[in-house]
Amino acid sequence: MPSLNPSQSSLVLAGGLGRLQAQSDAATARVSSGRRIDRPAADVAGAGMAAKLDAQQARLRGVQVNLQNGVSRMQVTFGQLDAVGKIVSRMSEIGALNANTTQDSVSRGLYQVEFTQLQDQLRQMIGGTTAQIGGPADVEPSATFNRTPLFGPGSGETFTIGLQSDEQLTLPALDLTLGDIGSLIRQDASGAYTANLADPAISSTLAGAIGQASDSLASVGAVQSRLEAAGRVAQTASTNHEAALSVIRDADVAQDVTALSRLQILTEGHTAMLAQAREASAKLISLLSRN
Repeated sequence: MPSLNPSQSSLVLAGGLGRLQAQSDAATARVSSGRRIDRPAADVAGAGMAAKLDAQQARLRGVQVNLQNGVSRMQVTFGQLDAVGKIVSRMSEIGALNANTTQDSVSRGLYQVEFTQLQDQLRQMIGGTTAQIGGPADVEPSATFNRTPLFGPGSGETFTIGLQSDEQLTLPALDLTLGDIGSLIRQDASGAYTANLADPAISSTLAGAIGQASDSLASVGAVQSRLEAAGRVAQTASTNHEAALSVIRDADVAQDVTALSRLQILTEGHTAMLAQAREASAKLISLLSRN
């Protein structure tokens, strides 16, 4: 006697249709989200690697910010040092003009007035305490970056320029309160500068100050060059990490759309065959009912 239960083929068709639907849902989720890994269970190893790459990307973003700040710091420092060098060069020129024996005392006095004004400008840029540069009071420097003096004492700031903990760079310490430039801005307790055009050693002091400014410019330029190179390295590493993350996480839209189309065709075929199987069962029930 024929059975009224669904046939074995109907069960197979129904099971296959369920599996196709699950695959279709997964492909649809990947296409709609653009993610190959929509949950950690989809790729355990890939999810772990993506988490590590995410952490490295975050660190690289911090490194890039450090490098940008460092480059900005060096640009400001270079500009201020260039101004210091021009001031010292003008002071040296004034010293040469003052040494002309044909100049009268009035002209020499005017040279000294300009020389003192330039000393005031240098002192204001460099700043310093009375213990460092003398004078009646401490001077707040005008040459600063983010409220940090550029030309005061210190070992220079150290910051990270790469992913590894030992990838660090220390900015050059440019203490212009010392050396020949420091000698030009040093004052006694009354506020008078100890260096002036009447000083027999002023030519030597000015020559040394020009050399100090030039050496400082060279060290700043060298550090700036390294910062820019490190910035290119960090940008390349960030691009490579992003590409690796894309391979792990991002869905292959073309592949998934093709698979989705194939699954839709198979689903339609299974649905049609399952409908036919059910129709056959219904016809059998109808015939039995008539009998």
